[in-house]
Amino acid sequence: MKALLTEIFKVNKINTLAIVTTVAMLSACTTSIHRTDETADPYESVNRKIFDFNDSFYRNIGFPIERGYRKITTKSIRNRVADFVSNMDEPISTANYLLQLKPKETAISIARFAINSTLGLAGLFDVASGWGLEQDPTTTGATLASWCIADGPYIVVPLIGPSTPRNLIGSSADFLADPVYWMTMNDANYSAKISYPYTFVKYVSKYESYMDIYEELTKNAVDPYVAIRSAYMQNQQQYRCRFADEEEAPSYDFDFDIEE
Repeated sequence: MKALLTEIFKVNKINTLAIVTTVAMLSACTTSIHRTDETADPYESVNRKIFDFNDSFYRNIGFPIERGYRKITTKSIRNRVADFVSNMDEPISTANYLLQLKPKETAISIARFAINSTLGLAGLFDVASGWGLEQDPTTTGATLASWCIADGPYIVVPLIGPSTPRNLIGSSADFLADPVYWMTMNDANYSAKISYPYTFVKYVSKYESYMDIYEELTKNAVDPYVAIRSAYMQNQQQYRCRFADEEEAPSYDFDFDIEE
């Protein structure tokens, strides 16, 4: 029964992602690559409720775990974990650079993975950066943007945080493309012993840096919700449709509402 439920869960995740992706692509036919500041947050009332829930979760559960992680590890150990996780994510960047039609970045990503997986001891050390092959990760969300898929409205996802429909699809695809997930998906025993602990460690490592950014943005903000939304939506300006004019740029003008 456990194995059956596991398989159903996997199939449902893939089917749901396919359906949502199709809807997003169809919506792109009638919307621009980025929404304007007037329409970027049409679900603000719902978003604020989810933001409050997330904020409570972060401060009472998530961030205490991160502080505990820092307390029982050294900076060097955390760097090794971060490098290992980044190296395991490198094939995702490779695939996305290929889909973005960027041969130079694709080659660099392949070289980084080969070098760090061998000379870097399975990615524990970022040797490639020392050789001038700097890390420059990309995501499925960036790939969808490059192919002019509209980002859609700003949304806040429970536990995950700020996003847009396009980026939510992208992060779901990145999760499914995780090499550890694919290596263990056909064996429930390996999945339970390897995939689940790895996923936990991965997100503890990633959210360790997010904690500092989140607290810095919100600690003196008159409206923390607006501060996070502003930072997120302004960050989205880096994603461009590959067919757009060079002069064309997305426009967001949210006020951070941060006190001096």
